[in-house]
Amino acid sequence: RGLYEIDFGRPRWREEPAPLMNTLKSYVEITGDHAPDKVFADGEKVAEAAITELGKLLNKPRLVSFLANRARQLAGLRELPKFTVIRMMGIIRAKMLIEGEKLVSIGALEDAKDLFYLETVEIKALVNDELADCKRIIIERKAAMAQESKRTRLPRVIASDGFAYFGGTAKIVEGANVFSGEPVSPGVYEGRIRVVHDPSKTKMTQGEILCCHGTDPSWTPLFLSSGALVMEVGGLMTHGS
Repeated sequence: RGLYEIDFGRPRWREEPAPLMNTLKSYVEITGDHAPDKVFADGEKVAEAAITELGKLLNKPRLVSFLANRARQLAGLRELPKFTVIRMMGIIRAKMLIEGEKLVSIGALEDAKDLFYLETVEIKALVNDELADCKRIIIERKAAMAQESKRTRLPRVIASDGFAYFGGTAKIVEGANVFSGEPVSPGVYEGRIRVVHDPSKTKMTQGEILCCHGTDPSWTPLFLSSGALVMEVGGLMTHGS
């Protein structure tokens, strides 16, 4: 797994484990009621109490207990299809890097990772020594990617003709310092906000509100330290919810 893992060009945790290790280190530093093991143990007690209460309300304690245990055992399977796809992508990426090193050794590439800036047909042509100006193409695409990475807003809709629609931004109410959004979880929380663009380059302080563009599984290690989550893009069915 890793940040933006559906992109072949992004490194996996096995390649760059430092961010994950730093997150685990921050877990060890959390003490008291917010310590991960304490939070997990408290969560188990709350869950068992809820199951017992629901069983009493429905007068079917055995059925409720059975369904709750079944949900615990099977709910994680919803991630299995994507996990399998990501695992295969990791294997393919490793193979591509090996081939990239071979191309570097013969002077066709400057860096093995440059292979990820080429399309499939271009890679085939490069292997067959039929791709002219390969290095120029890669330089241009790196520049284009760097330019696109500077965007502070992403279009909500991109039409087939390339038209980009940027409308539908968050409403500002009660002055310039208040933003409204769509809640996806119950409750009220107040705290200090930490704006994060890259989860591998930040260290959350316990209880801070994590504010980001959106999340995927690579952001999950930050959740344990966060008091709440605010996303620019998302909804009831997205990962952060």
